[in-house]
Amino acid sequence: MNSATNRPDNISAGLTTVNGVESSTLAVADRGTSYGHGLFETMLLSASAVPLWQYHRARLVNDAPKLGLPVDDRSLNDNLERFLELLAQRSITKGIIKITLTAGPGGRGYAAPQPLSPQIICQFSPLPENLLLPRQEGVALIQCQYSLPSNPILAGIKHLNRLDQVLAAAEIKPQGTQYADGIMFSQDSILVETTCANIFIKAPQLGWITPQLDQAGVRGVMRSLLMEKLFSQSGLEVSEFRVSREQLASASEIFICSSIRGLIPVTEIKDLGCWSIGQETKLLQSALFDLYDCYPC
Repeated sequence: MNSATNRPDNISAGLTTVNGVESSTLAVADRGTSYGHGLFETMLLSASAVPLWQYHRARLVNDAPKLGLPVDDRSLNDNLERFLELLAQRSITKGIIKITLTAGPGGRGYAAPQPLSPQIICQFSPLPENLLLPRQEGVALIQCQYSLPSNPILAGIKHLNRLDQVLAAAEIKPQGTQYADGIMFSQDSILVETTCANIFIKAPQLGWITPQLDQAGVRGVMRSLLMEKLFSQSGLEVSEFRVSREQLASASEIFICSSIRGLIPVTEIKDLGCWSIGQETKLLQSALFDLYDCYPC
């Protein structure tokens, strides 16, 4: 099997637009790079479209004001449509699109200039190899030692400050290549998420639950889709809960989810336990596939 670097769609791996114009540069003084003042979405491109765009766009529009960033549906739509046109011209129909909203040039100092001049950046990259296999066979995870700090003001937002995840992700590879991701807990040992995905568990007496994200973590778009549609369409109930390590260990089914990888069963958490792939997890995977056939299971 060829590596991702040898795939045909890699010819456009560096394609980037800034405010709808092809560019490979960004102002050195941009507040996104200087202070992490911005937001981003990592989105699946399938059949020349972004299937979950309505969720990504809604999250950007909802969260941008919390960081003082002016943005609207039209500017986001226009930038994405221009980017999709450029990809189509290169016969690129699938991959990953990252859209970043920064506060724009700001000069020295933390205080943001007024008015801001936001920058909308679109970038393309190829898909990882074989996304289907983890959905079918599940993945093994580690427990990260790095703990997520509490920050209720920024909790839930996918902002540009990702050092917590960078430090946690550095723990994974030394544990062995069999581990696909790492689970992150809060500083008081409450389950939050993995380094790049949300998590759902079926707990005794409680049924399906997912961590509350009012103190830390990211409210992913796949998480939103699950809670708003997929569970109810599957005849299942789900709720948010403060999940302890003990409740995680006693779960009968566990899966993680993201907009790129879909729903992935968890079959092992190092030093915590092993699981088979549950029937309700498979049911939810099928419900996702019924809505969006870009997530085969």
